[in-house]
Amino acid sequence: MDFPKAPTPPSNPAWRILALGTAALALGYYAYVLTRHVGAVAGASDSSGYMNHARLLAAGHVHVQPRIVPGLPQGSAPPNLYVPLGFKPAWNGDGLVPTYPTGLGLLVLLLEPVAGWGHAGDAVMILHSLAGLIATYALGRAFGLGRLLAGLGAAIVALSPLYLFMSLQAMSDIPSLFWTTAAVLAALRSRERPYWALAAGAAIAIDVLLRPTNVLAFIPVAIALGTSPRRLALFVAGGLPGAIFLLAHNHASYGSFITTGYEGNTNIFQAGYVPGSLLQYAHWLPRLFTPVVVLCLGLPFLPGVGVRSRWILGSWVFAYAAFYSAYEYTQEVWWYERFLLPAAPALVVGGLLMLRAVTSRLPAWLDPGRSAAVVVVILALVAGYSKRLVSDLYVFTIGDEELRYERACDWLRANLPPDAVCLTMQASGALFYYTHFTFIRWDMLDEGNVGKVETAIRSARRPLYAVLFPFEVERSGALDRKMPGHWTEVGKVEDVRIYRRDFGTAQN
Repeated sequence: MDFPKAPTPPSNPAWRILALGTAALALGYYAYVLTRHVGAVAGASDSSGYMNHARLLAAGHVHVQPRIVPGLPQGSAPPNLYVPLGFKPAWNGDGLVPTYPTGLGLLVLLLEPVAGWGHAGDAVMILHSLAGLIATYALGRAFGLGRLLAGLGAAIVALSPLYLFMSLQAMSDIPSLFWTTAAVLAALRSRERPYWALAAGAAIAIDVLLRPTNVLAFIPVAIALGTSPRRLALFVAGGLPGAIFLLAHNHASYGSFITTGYEGNTNIFQAGYVPGSLLQYAHWLPRLFTPVVVLCLGLPFLPGVGVRSRWILGSWVFAYAAFYSAYEYTQEVWWYERFLLPAAPALVVGGLLMLRAVTSRLPAWLDPGRSAAVVVVILALVAGYSKRLVSDLYVFTIGDEELRYERACDWLRANLPPDAVCLTMQASGALFYYTHFTFIRWDMLDEGNVGKVETAIRSARRPLYAVLFPFEVERSGALDRKMPGHWTEVGKVEDVRIYRRDFGTAQN
């Protein structure tokens, strides 16, 4: 092992107990904050896609039949008219298949017997958020940081608005952070105890099931494993069950072992996006993870840190940053930096290794690696800035925003007739998860097909309602342009409006 060892002062049992108690209280409070604000439910496209996939896996299916208007089967309906967000028509015409990976759904399924369908998503996100902080601390220690700096690294991640934001909704970014870090840690341990390579393989398999692009984690894991045939064989054995499941699921869902649910639009990756993404990184990463991450740029040239250490951390950060710099959405808004979250522990630990080198020549009372008082001051500054940024970015509102979908569906079940047809788009995934209503996608309607759809609804004598978010009414014209007629607002759940179509009144 060539990882640097941090200078550790003589152990004091009383101080260690106090430190452990403080860390436990901090984690407990963090869990309390997450529990208050989490909303890991079937909401918008991503979260409903993951949760609907979990339901399908629980039933032992990968295909599901659409809910159709009598007289208008899927084959003769406009494309995707009955397809909720997070699904697409099956390759072989057998209903619908999910577009999102299986990993998060499998984790939800694992905790459903304990937490129930109502809170399994919350449990997955909270547990992985806490585990991600512990893994970040462990990574710092594995790369030679002392307890103070390793704890500071975990705190920087915990206080990041991005980390908090993605911990409060059913998304795969936070679980990806944990399983990527766990895979690297297990690979490092395998150099001393080879059977840890089995755990590294299993962790990588879960990681790729969470998001196919997490194959990027193979790079730092491979460097950590080294070239030992025994470790490599154990690594393959640990990942083999996950790989077999992935291939079988892909073949059953998409007709090919190597096809995923993501659309094959290669235009979303272009070299032309790189400059904008790099500017986005420069603007947001120091704000979201403190300026310590900028120091990570000097890691390749840092003396006193082993070559393998620098390669592991450097390749880890570079692989994710380079890959997503060419992605269309990376440069758009701050929370798209979430794609770099699997590399956030390496980014922070690498920066802290540089900080240690810079401050190690200072007097002990000024060195954060040796002075608890300095670390407390830094944490206070980080917490103060984070609190303001969390407020400015409305981080703690995301859970409640996701819960709107569930509350709206509760209202629909209580107030709409069971044979109602719902005109919707944004809420289609939630409607598919929480209700048994038939719905039609307004964004699939145009002047050439809306008459056919409306005729089928009339002929089936089915009442028609619309479930719309503000942007669908105001900017997208879901009612005025897509299906004009006489609509009456009959309900409102926060800013979600419900309208009823009056077929007895002449069209406008």
